[in-house]
Amino acid sequence: MSGHNTRNKNKRPRANDDSSASPSRAVLKRIHSSGAVTPDDIRQLYNICKPVCQGCHGNTKDSPNCFCGLVPAGAGGARKTGLWQKLSEHVRGLGPDPSKDLRESTETPAGLTNLGATCYANSILQCLYMNTSFRSGIFSLEPDTLEKHPVLDQLARLFAQLHSSKMAFIDSAPFIKTLELDNGVQQDSHEFLTLFLSLLERSLSHSKVPGAKAIVQHLFRGSVSHVTRCSTCGRDSEASSKMEDFYELELNIKGLNSLEESLDDYLSVEALNGDNQYSCESCQKRMDATRCIKLRSLPPVVNFQLKRYVFLPKTTTKKKISSSFSFPGCLDMGKRLSDPSSNYTYDLAAILIHKGSAANSGHYVAHIKDESSGQWWEFDDECVSKLGSHPFGEKPGKSSDKAEQKSQGTSTEGSVANGNNSSNHEAALTSAMGEMFSSTDAYMLMYKRSSKDDNGVESNNTVEANTSSLPYHFVDEIDALNASYVKECQEYQSKKDSFLASVTERRQEVKSILTEAPATPDDDSYFWISADWLRQWADSATPPSSIDNSPIQCEHGKVPASKVISMKRLSAKAWANLLFKYGGGPTLSKDDACMECLKAGAKTAVSADVYRDRKASLKNLAEAALAGSIPEGPCNFVSKAWLTHWLRRKNVDINSDADNGPTSALRCSHGNLLPEHAPGAKRVSVPESLWMFLYETSSARKADDIVTFPSDCQPCEICDQKLSVVASVEDNLRAVKLKQRQRHEKLISGKGLALYPGEKYYLVPSSWLSEWRSYITATGKNVSSLPEPQSLEAAINSLKCEKHSRLLQRPLDLVCKRGSITQKTSNTDGLAIISASDWMSFCEEWNVAHADGTCAEIVLSKSSQDKLHESPEARVMLDEHPDQSINVANGDLEDSTPYVRTDPEVCEECIGEIESCALVEKLNYQDEDIHVYLVRGKEAPKSIREASSAVPVPDRRTSKRSRRTTTGNSISLKVSGSTTVYQLKLMIWESLGIVKENQKLHKGPLEIEDDFATLADKTIFPGDVLWVKDSEMFENRDIADEISGQKSDVLPAEEGFRGTLLTSSVSTQLCQDIALSE
Repeated sequence: MSGHNTRNKNKRPRANDDSSASPSRAVLKRIHSSGAVTPDDIRQLYNICKPVCQGCHGNTKDSPNCFCGLVPAGAGGARKTGLWQKLSEHVRGLGPDPSKDLRESTETPAGLTNLGATCYANSILQCLYMNTSFRSGIFSLEPDTLEKHPVLDQLARLFAQLHSSKMAFIDSAPFIKTLELDNGVQQDSHEFLTLFLSLLERSLSHSKVPGAKAIVQHLFRGSVSHVTRCSTCGRDSEASSKMEDFYELELNIKGLNSLEESLDDYLSVEALNGDNQYSCESCQKRMDATRCIKLRSLPPVVNFQLKRYVFLPKTTTKKKISSSFSFPGCLDMGKRLSDPSSNYTYDLAAILIHKGSAANSGHYVAHIKDESSGQWWEFDDECVSKLGSHPFGEKPGKSSDKAEQKSQGTSTEGSVANGNNSSNHEAALTSAMGEMFSSTDAYMLMYKRSSKDDNGVESNNTVEANTSSLPYHFVDEIDALNASYVKECQEYQSKKDSFLASVTERRQEVKSILTEAPATPDDDSYFWISADWLRQWADSATPPSSIDNSPIQCEHGKVPASKVISMKRLSAKAWANLLFKYGGGPTLSKDDACMECLKAGAKTAVSADVYRDRKASLKNLAEAALAGSIPEGPCNFVSKAWLTHWLRRKNVDINSDADNGPTSALRCSHGNLLPEHAPGAKRVSVPESLWMFLYETSSARKADDIVTFPSDCQPCEICDQKLSVVASVEDNLRAVKLKQRQRHEKLISGKGLALYPGEKYYLVPSSWLSEWRSYITATGKNVSSLPEPQSLEAAINSLKCEKHSRLLQRPLDLVCKRGSITQKTSNTDGLAIISASDWMSFCEEWNVAHADGTCAEIVLSKSSQDKLHESPEARVMLDEHPDQSINVANGDLEDSTPYVRTDPEVCEECIGEIESCALVEKLNYQDEDIHVYLVRGKEAPKSIREASSAVPVPDRRTSKRSRRTTTGNSISLKVSGSTTVYQLKLMIWESLGIVKENQKLHKGPLEIEDDFATLADKTIFPGDVLWVKDSEMFENRDIADEISGQKSDVLPAEEGFRGTLLTSSVSTQLCQDIALSE
């Protein structure tokens, strides 16, 4: 049982279907016949009678009473643009909200702006600021010192804003600019800290405040000594008593798992023996000795620099160590002093983290502990996040993201974080040390002393200062900045409130007027308004300045019925409200229907009906004329093609070939009738009645293009004579071609010519022979369409080199098959063999001297050595069936190889030069495609091997069959002739994931080796098909490491902070000048 057909259920009928029966057309006919327009006619023609609709999916254009779709449907309806888009989108157009950058309170730390690549400086500055002792020292500086030292001044101002600004992040540009740092170059944070502390130490030395003057030394400076002891006499060297200052301890982490192991390695005893013996002053000779570092004193803040970068001598680059490294929350350093003490307990205060795999790229963040609250914070440039009581924001055993835990860090209670619990000693040590943390990216660790010193004083109170208040000389400045910022927030909020209020008011206005806009069909008090203006008014946040009804007016200033789809019918109340608020116009009421346009439209409609009826009555006459029927009485010529288009045409308003005159294609350049055998001049005779109808209807549009040609009209004599001459030439050309086709019947067929040893043949270029075949076989209308090929004499002469007068092309290969010898065919390259009779005919047809021909002879050789001995220039041809003998008239000749002997001989020297130049030019390509297949299995499929080893030909297109394979993946790569094999392997690595050491790359059966060779060296052409296998001998690794190492090879030498104030000698001289002036 078949269901109902619903395909055309919702399809709207065409407007022109049976238009003669539409009510509007009937009204127009009545208006044309009576000349009067009634109110009912206006109601029907202007669609006033249509009901007021509600709930349409969109606005109905042909109903002036439909106001649906002008506002979004539903309570929460919104659009992408305009008045009705979401309020959040409206607010976004006002620009960024400054209040979002408002700091919650001064208890929440503020961030620092990243100016491009200044995260290394931001993280160090945050570590220094969060150290209350250091901050107090900077705040205690006197204004005179700040004025003389710009770096101290900018640092103090930056700390003041971090302390009391209402902004969530502070602009670091003034400070970075003062240091003359390049904000687009990533630098090493450890190097920055070292140089910056050195600069601060020199600058602070000019302060008169005791605590601030030596704040860097008091907080960060410790001392070590390098002790060398003779193993024989037991005495230390003289240099062993020399104290050296340190501001951080640089610890090795390669092969080490924890901070304790790195400290053991740092303080380990080194044996000096063999070639490395120590020259003892007491023993007066070289002796075995030991050497070690001893900690003499420790500062309140100990910075541990973890050596995550190792130098690679082979590439002269640095590589990052990304292994996990554990460190304790509480560290006992007293036992590691040269004089052990129990008063050197340190708490973890900050962790500097480097994210990224490369040494000269990546991103720095800092995790810092607030000394007052004990809470940890993450400082990531402008963003500051609270981590809680653990430095990585995770409580023990509560980690929800293992991947994040691995990259950032973990915390464990009573066990080493790297999972090495095989030793009871390590477990006990860890338990004694308390909570442990680990990270793969930790770059610097800051520990702050928490125990009392030997005098019973807390080591934290290095500088006595009030850390809760600003220095008096910064109070006014910070208050002014905060007031400006608060004012900016208030202005934005006021602007936002005002704008949202205006949007809300506009929406209410639109809804209010559209609610009272519809006028019922019986309401005679209505006004017309432009639908485009109304739509723009209802959808724009900023309404149009005034009403504009000019688009819906006719030339008489009234409202034509033809524009009913472009206007809406408003109630008097709605129109009055719009006109009062916006003005404009003109006002168009029910009395402004244009009677003149209605009557003109009625006349046009009736004329169209008359045209349609007359065309239907004359249709049979036109069809009879096209069928070849000759009418009786007077007749006229019309174009056959034109009449065919005229019959097929349904809508006169659509452009067609019938728009031209019915005789325009029959008129020649002299204004006369074209001969019928002229191109496009086919004509038919039509009766006088049909001609008059065609003439009247066509002359209204193309008055200048209509010429009457009675059926007895004679063609133009001039055009007839010209066409006769052309026809005569073409007839002669046909005869000549027919004669040549008869002479060269076998040669034209393209079938292989049977060749016999001892007979004489001739050679012609294959390209010329192909052009000649196309030219000779062109017949009919195409007899003169193809140009004549190059003269045979010129083609023959071009075969010989000027230097040796020998042939510049080789004969095409021979094929031995089923006891006969034939020649391969080509349309472009090589020399083709023709018979002596064909050559004699060519000499006659192309006026070539018989002696100018290039002779050829088939010669049989028993071995290639004999053949080469007989004729050094002869070419050995392909034998496809070596197991078959060649049957000739002389009998069976076993083991014979046929080849072509030419006169003159082939010039191998010149051909070699030409082919070498062509090969070089072909290999000099840029950005071309090659195809690489990943083969899984022992051997590549035959289709891939054949496609990759095929001999390249000009403009070759790779077979689609060779691009389809079920054995693995395939990729297309853009390469150049200068691309190296190494670069190609990197492309394959990136696309297929095979490390370059595992790639076995082939072209055909040959493996492509030598990474430093170019694709041109390996004769790899555009479109070539290569295949690769994965040996799986080496482990997979990230290609980013290879690429970063490759890039670093060509990078210029690292400049570091050269050229900045951190390394400038001017700063030192400036300090000396200030000291002298004081």
